[in-house]
Amino acid sequence: MLKKIGFGIILWAIPYATAIPLLGLNQSDQLFFKTIMIVEGSIVGAVLAAVYFVRVRRDFLREGLVLGAVWIVVNWILDYAGLIVLTGMPLGRYFAEIGLRYIAMAAPTVAIGYVLERRLAQAS
Repeated sequence: MLKKIGFGIILWAIPYATAIPLLGLNQSDQLFFKTIMIVEGSIVGAVLAAVYFVRVRRDFLREGLVLGAVWIVVNWILDYAGLIVLTGMPLGRYFAEIGLRYIAMAAPTVAIGYVLERRLAQAS
C-alpha cells in the first residue's frame, strides 16, 4: 500500500510543481493551463502505472482498481491541503472544476490490470 500511496504523491506533486510557474497562464488562458495539467498528469500517471505493474505478479485487475482508487483519494487529500485550504475554493466548485477529473486516473490502471489478467488467463 505504501508504494501505491507514494506513487499517488508523485502523481500529484509533479503537476502541482509545474503549475506554480504557470499560474500566470492560468490567469490569461485558463483553458490552455488546464489542458497542460491534464496532459501532464496523464503522462505522469501512465509512466507510474507502467512502473508499478512491472512488479505485480497476480491479481492484476484488483491491483488496477485499488491503485486507481488510492491515487484518486491521495490527490483529493493533497489538493485539500495544498489547494483548497490555501485558495479558499469551495468544495463544490473544486469538484466541479478539478476533483472529478481525478476519477480518470483509474481508467488506465484498471485497463492495464484487465489486460494483464486476461493475458494470464489465456496463458493458463
